[in-house]
Amino acid sequence: MIDRFFLHISTLIRPSDKVLLAVSGGIDSVVMLHLFKQTSYNVSIAHCNFQLRGKDADEDENFVKQLALHYDIPFYSVRFDTQGYAEKCGISIQMAARELRYDWFHSLMREIQYDCIATAHQRDDVLETFFINMLRKTGIKGLCGIKEKNEHIIRPILRFSRQEIIAYADQFGLAYREDKSNEDDYYRRNYIRHHILPKLKQMQANYDDVLHETIEILQQQEAIYSQHIKEVEAEMMTENDAVYTIDIQKLKQLNNLTTYLYEFISPFGFNRTQTENIVDILDNESGKMFYSSAYCLLKDRNSIQIKSIEKQAAFIVIEDRFANNKMQEYRLLLERLPYCQGFEIEDRTEVAYFDADKIEFPLLVRKWKEGDVFFPFGMKGSKKLSDFFIDNKMSLFEKQEIDLLCNGNGDILWVIGKRSDNRYRLTTSSKTALKITHY
Repeated sequence: MIDRFFLHISTLIRPSDKVLLAVSGGIDSVVMLHLFKQTSYNVSIAHCNFQLRGKDADEDENFVKQLALHYDIPFYSVRFDTQGYAEKCGISIQMAARELRYDWFHSLMREIQYDCIATAHQRDDVLETFFINMLRKTGIKGLCGIKEKNEHIIRPILRFSRQEIIAYADQFGLAYREDKSNEDDYYRRNYIRHHILPKLKQMQANYDDVLHETIEILQQQEAIYSQHIKEVEAEMMTENDAVYTIDIQKLKQLNNLTTYLYEFISPFGFNRTQTENIVDILDNESGKMFYSSAYCLLKDRNSIQIKSIEKQAAFIVIEDRFANNKMQEYRLLLERLPYCQGFEIEDRTEVAYFDADKIEFPLLVRKWKEGDVFFPFGMKGSKKLSDFFIDNKMSLFEKQEIDLLCNGNGDILWVIGKRSDNRYRLTTSSKTALKITHY
């Protein structure tokens, strides 16, 4: 098994790669750790305590810490409020644990500059995952099982069965932790392991070899399928300033458009049910929003737009009124200039001019909200920002990107990049101009 591991790991990573090992303390990860210690790879241990099993989870964490001390390798651990995260996000405990651990693994990998993360999935996990995904309507991609390498994640013991791993642990006298929850048939994976797979073995002794061959065929077919999807997606989807846009009219020309759309948007975290709901409103309901854990999807008039979810917060610009100031963080350049006859005003949307004597500091830069009103430059009266956006045919995403520069008294000075406020314009009586450039 050690020889097979040496041969296999050389196809996944380079000898110089630094590897972060995800070690739970169970038999699979303990065996993976022992196998790596037979090599010359630079490794560290990462352990997640999901705080779901009380004292047992804490004892797992301490056990893995002692393993790291025994092998004299770096150890990193983290504790998650998995239950709270699942409730907050409206997802299952299993999904919450998956999101939390992989987010942490990737951030840790970047922080300590490791090249890849190794998880201890083994051959039997592939079959269990096959049946789990079959019941989730995941399509051909889900039936392809677990990849041995997926970007920075490697599964170096994926070719070894559970029986081989048990035999290896016994041969070397390796201690490991038993997760009692693995015996609970409440979890779908455990039920498949304890009841479905044994029944298949009764039907056909070599069922596992046949299923693995089937999965290999599916993987080859999926590669062809994915290449076609990429080619069609290139015709359907464009990207500009981190906003991905799908042309609805082009989309509607496709046969099986629900399947195509799902393939286009599933990488952003949207599921099949959401895809079906989007298809149902393609001809109506402009402005409908859908959310995944990290992205927001807008069904606009003629397009579907996707962008990452960002926390929008107000922020203060504190500025010395007697000096010019370049607000690097907010990309604003403030300049005071004498205002007199012959003063030249640049005709650019990213530049605005104001009567400096009417400006009160500190200034506030914030996002717009319902009920906001300003006096558009060139107009005598006021206008709701929502009406201003409609007049300018701005999509919901474009509205969300707009920043407002507000006077110290709360008045909107400038819809940045769009229109300044008429009340603070330069007049014949103005003495000093405040020029603000958004760069």
